[in-house]
Amino acid sequence: MWKIAIVDDDFQVLRGLRHIIPWAELDAEFAGEAIDGEEGLELVRRVGPDIVITDLYMPGISGIEMIEKLRGEGFAGRFVIHSGYTDFEYARQAIRLDVDDYLNKPITVDQIREVLFRTIGRLEDSYLENMEKKKLISFVQNYEKQTASEQLAGLLNGTVQANAAAELKLPGPRSHWEDRDQLTAVVELVKTDRITDISVADWHLFRFAMSNVAKELTLTEWPEAEFVWLLGAYSAFVLHISREESPESLAKRLAHFTELVTDSMQRYLGLTVRIGLGQRKSRWTDLKASVDEAFEALNASSPGQGAMELVRRLSHALQRNSEENLWSHLQAYMDKQEAAALGGDTKLFYKVLATELWTLLQYAAGQVDMAITEEEDNGAAIAIVDTVMNRHDLESYLNAKVKTIGIKRQPVISQKHKAAVDFMIGYIHEHYASDLTMDELAGKLFISKNYLNQLFKKVTGETFMNYVIRVRLEKAKALLLEGNYLIYEVAEQVGYQNVPYFSTLFKKYCGMNPSDLLKK
Repeated sequence: MWKIAIVDDDFQVLRGLRHIIPWAELDAEFAGEAIDGEEGLELVRRVGPDIVITDLYMPGISGIEMIEKLRGEGFAGRFVIHSGYTDFEYARQAIRLDVDDYLNKPITVDQIREVLFRTIGRLEDSYLENMEKKKLISFVQNYEKQTASEQLAGLLNGTVQANAAAELKLPGPRSHWEDRDQLTAVVELVKTDRITDISVADWHLFRFAMSNVAKELTLTEWPEAEFVWLLGAYSAFVLHISREESPESLAKRLAHFTELVTDSMQRYLGLTVRIGLGQRKSRWTDLKASVDEAFEALNASSPGQGAMELVRRLSHALQRNSEENLWSHLQAYMDKQEAAALGGDTKLFYKVLATELWTLLQYAAGQVDMAITEEEDNGAAIAIVDTVMNRHDLESYLNAKVKTIGIKRQPVISQKHKAAVDFMIGYIHEHYASDLTMDELAGKLFISKNYLNQLFKKVTGETFMNYVIRVRLEKAKALLLEGNYLIYEVAEQVGYQNVPYFSTLFKKYCGMNPSDLLKK
């Protein structure tokens, strides 16, 4: 409701205005009254009305002087002057102070009604304009933040070269990058049963949840840090370090921080992660080397992890459409496996290696959202792994696979639209208990509702409303498992007032009734 205050030294005028203003019709409420300019100043400062109706000639401070003081203090409300005098100089000052209307006493009901409707119309236009500006500023800030994170991920992944790094827009204060050392901690999400064969939408849920936990930890444990996703199951912390900090002190902090990250991911999300640390670098342009060292640490800590490093390298090559790099990585891996081979049946060795490499190549393509489809005409020719007897056969087999497999990229999403979907996902997770609509988000992002829905489905694999429902129900499961709330309380907390409807949705998506989960 709009708040209207009245300032006049005539008690009859005060009573008369309160009586004739059509409060309900204006959707307005009485915010208070004052009998002179001094009291008027205090009233406006205290209640912050949207509209002030004021007399000009009053004891002490005049109406114009009161308005001047309030404008000087930044008061942005609207003023309507009503006076028994016609004075050109006062009218000129009123215009300068952005007064909305100047009325002569006595005022009729129709006059005050017309003036206040007109003033409220201007207020509405002004508020709408400010809201649109705030939305636009918020979107630009989110877009810039997203772009900075993506550029940092590109630097760490090696898709942005160090010689171009000086032009990067990196997250956080520039002083953190210029005046401190950096170190990367690569986080690998281990493929447990819980995350095997999950959908794209589920993957977004896990990523968002992991990002939230990671960012909360950095706020409390390492404020000068950035968290970004690299490729697939890999993410990374970039830890800024004071150049005065000793290696001993840093080692203790790192041990505490990595233990806290792994414990928190397991405790809050039920996810298992492993962390590899790179070396401390004095120049942030060397961070790619720190990432490589972190991956080497991961590989060394678990047998067979060299395959995951190959997946990462193959993913980069596919992402950059570089067949030369792709073959370079495949050849290096074949060389390494041959050197480690300890005799035995060589034919079997190459057959197994052929199957392994093809599996890793398919997995790498999946990591960068690339769909692999065999061409039916050539399927028979390339599918016979039994023909692989030696290194030459192995290379021919993989060459045929690479050349005859149709690798189709998902439709390209612009940075602006990707930022829009990321904003939507974040907004859903923060406001899931509200009555979320596509119309609301379309208004915030300045993108049509239908197109925004298409973008969302293209990126997440499901509709906006389905995603909202699943986020709500995941939160509901967590609340029920806590055991501190009744079913109707949980339903209300996740945005459902109709408990039977909530229970029906819960059973459909979770495979059991809320009451069954409570019993567990």
